[in-house]
Amino acid sequence: MRPTIALACLSSFACTMSAAAAEVNARPPDRLTLSGNGSRLTDVGVDEDGHGGSLNYLHYFTPDVIFGVGAEYQAIAESSWFFGSIRGAYGHGAPSSRFTIVGEFHHGDGDDDGRDFDYQVGVLGLSRSFGSRFSVQLEGRQIDIDTTHGNLPKLGLTYLWTPRLATNISYAESVGGNLETKLTTARIDHYGQRINLFIGGATGTADPSVVNLPIGVTLPVQDLTQGFLGIGKAFTWGEMQLLGDYLELETSEKVTVTLSFTAYLGTRGRTQ
Repeated sequence: MRPTIALACLSSFACTMSAAAAEVNARPPDRLTLSGNGSRLTDVGVDEDGHGGSLNYLHYFTPDVIFGVGAEYQAIAESSWFFGSIRGAYGHGAPSSRFTIVGEFHHGDGDDDGRDFDYQVGVLGLSRSFGSRFSVQLEGRQIDIDTTHGNLPKLGLTYLWTPRLATNISYAESVGGNLETKLTTARIDHYGQRINLFIGGATGTADPSVVNLPIGVTLPVQDLTQGFLGIGKAFTWGEMQLLGDYLELETSEKVTVTLSFTAYLGTRGRTQ
């Protein structure tokens, strides 16, 4: 899972599920995704560099049943963390009335300038389409990262204006624990003949650990502003995506650039 783009989507895995939901007649190819990122954190006038990478594999047992595994490493300022992931999804119904359930679990640990901390995030998401254009997403995200704990429920609405243009808006507000997070997110996706584009942003308040900025450092809840822009292109063999993300809190700013490659595995036809 990419740390900041997750604010705009259930996860990269759930985004894949949404893209595959319309294809119910043929089993899509498996996917192997490698991504790397570089970042610059400006905190009270001091610049800190960061970096990270992930490797994820998705297997389609059927068009409706997906299982995935992966691993990710991130480092920023004096903090670094590594975690493994498992994912699963099940979809049922025609595209105009499709129901999908998505589950994820991420577990690992990290180091904050010599001090160890735990990293654990569990996700359960549900989505339901109503007609060919409108769908609703519900998500519960249980976060247990170092001293930060709590659940972050989210409601999302997606509308497909044309076969090539979709918008999504979501609202998340934490319950229990000490997350004290409230976020409103909007996103626009355009699926072109040659390239795909998406742009969006988020605003609200958040615990810095929720957005990985940085983990292992105890900071108060702060106002948050985020903007992101991505471009992607599909080939016969796979996909390529470049994402730029700007994240601002009251005491810091972070710019991240992520490049990812997805290879289609097997001889089955790819999704369009």
